[in-house]
Amino acid sequence: MPTGVLTSSRALKDGRGLFVQNCAICHGGNGDGHGPRSAEMIPPPNDLTSPPWSDSDSGPKVYEAIRDGVAGTAMPSWKTLDDNQLWSLAAYVHSLGNP
Repeated sequence: MPTGVLTSSRALKDGRGLFVQNCAICHGGNGDGHGPRSAEMIPPPNDLTSPPWSDSDSGPKVYEAIRDGVAGTAMPSWKTLDDNQLWSLAAYVHSLGNP
């Protein structure tokens, strides 16, 4: 994990833009799992505002879930994003439970 990425204001800003563009449709605008598509998803999208996504050591886990997707769910792999974008998105997701 790049040093300081989870608290970088630039990463959080960039990550928020990526979240709105790519993730909010399923996870909801505030990350609570209640996006416009969530009702049709089994299992439903995770609530990203609570553990384990916001745990202090979750940064790398969040990054891997975004990069690789989550087996058994509708969460796709986002390997189309570059490493900096992935870390920015991970930083933003991590911040949702840590206002």
